[in-house]
Amino acid sequence: MNVSIRRFEQKDIQNKIKWINDNSNNKYLHYDLPLEYDKTLNWFINNKGRKDRFDAIIEVDGVPVGLIGLLSIDKKNSKAEYYITLGEDKYKGKGIAKLASIKLIKYAFEEIRINKIYLFTEIENKSAQRLFEKIGFRKEGLLKEDIKNGNEHVDRYVYGICKDDYYAKEQIHIYHFNSTETLRLKLNLNNNNFYIKRDDLIPISFGGNKARKAILFFKDIERTNSDCVVTYGSSSSNHCRIIANIAASKGLPCYIISPTETNKITANSKMIKLFRSKVIKCSVTEVKETINKTVKELKREGYKPYFIQGGGHGDIGTQAYVNTYKEIIDYEKTKGIHFDYIFHASGTGTTQAGLICGKLLNRTNTNIIGISVARKNPYGGQVVLDSVNSYLKNIKKDKLSIEEINFIDDYVLKGYGHYNKEILETIKEVLIKDGIPLDTTYTGKAFWGMKEYIKKNQIKGKNILFIHTGGTPLFFDDLEELINEI
Repeated sequence: MNVSIRRFEQKDIQNKIKWINDNSNNKYLHYDLPLEYDKTLNWFINNKGRKDRFDAIIEVDGVPVGLIGLLSIDKKNSKAEYYITLGEDKYKGKGIAKLASIKLIKYAFEEIRINKIYLFTEIENKSAQRLFEKIGFRKEGLLKEDIKNGNEHVDRYVYGICKDDYYAKEQIHIYHFNSTETLRLKLNLNNNNFYIKRDDLIPISFGGNKARKAILFFKDIERTNSDCVVTYGSSSSNHCRIIANIAASKGLPCYIISPTETNKITANSKMIKLFRSKVIKCSVTEVKETINKTVKELKREGYKPYFIQGGGHGDIGTQAYVNTYKEIIDYEKTKGIHFDYIFHASGTGTTQAGLICGKLLNRTNTNIIGISVARKNPYGGQVVLDSVNSYLKNIKKDKLSIEEINFIDDYVLKGYGHYNKEILETIKEVLIKDGIPLDTTYTGKAFWGMKEYIKKNQIKGKNILFIHTGGTPLFFDDLEELINEI
């Protein structure tokens, strides 16, 4: 469902009359009933263009379903009163009122720029109170015999929400995490000290590096007022799973372009189906054309689509791991250690690019080693370099050269998604000894590559950090094969 709100127009008068005169809707409303067309038209004409109110229509997939708005907009005291009525019965109980209310609240705080929204509700109106509390309104008090309903004076609660409280709640319950757990591993190899940073524990759809990137992308989606998402990736893509999940949670349509050459049923593809994203399959040679066609069609249908490159590629994705590098430095300071090496799975390149840029900005001497899970050099290393230099250009820093990129392609095997017996053994060892699941496509392959790289280059007596960049659902795709290896 695409839930949107738009300003009330004259064409909406008949719907308003129908909804307000419906006894299933007007129990707690305070209108002079029944509403009539001429009076409602006069109301519309008299209120059109007023700055102290905002009257809007809730639409679902372009169909008008209810009323929502702000009354008594007081710029001096920076506050306004909220109201909502969902008029069509078949759209009730589907989360539409919540999604529409969130859009209105953000419009009030970000466009009108008021500080507080308040509302009044009869104490018997329990269903409305549940909605208000889910959105983040807090009960501020009881107003005794506050309003007359028919022949009776009734009590009402007053609810309110302030801008800072709303955004603090949104961060804490949806997107906020201070860091992710970093643990010492039991791995014994060349007398090195091994640590793992558990980005897979980020509390969004099994976490991972794609969750960090998605957080920033969806902030940009809100900033640009986009109303649907287009991206691409394989059926094993952690990125597509995360984007599909967050889009579903926000009520945004999500379209995923997926190459048929890498199409298979995985835990990630099943979850994407659960989130009701539309998967559009095409040959890998037709991906670019299919993306452009999909975006154009959505625009023709009246949407404002937001395109995210596969894997969260781009400066926004790079920024996510510039931020992560700061977390790593903070951990080092807290624990009094220094990581000589940071290893991780390198795919589309922005994770490695972000770590490299973080290293440059913080002037440290840590070796950033990206273990490729798919691409070969020179292309793979160049992609990382391009991401690094794109980010550095935006912040007006000097470019790097390819010699400064440690993109290791020795452990790609036959390409993306391919693994061997040694990778399965590595996954089993880490799970049994440390209780941490890795997968054959990303983290297990990179962890095995890290061990082989350390042996090959005779790295000894160092502090080594491995970043678990996620992929836990994929662990279960190969569980039977792991069992058979026992």
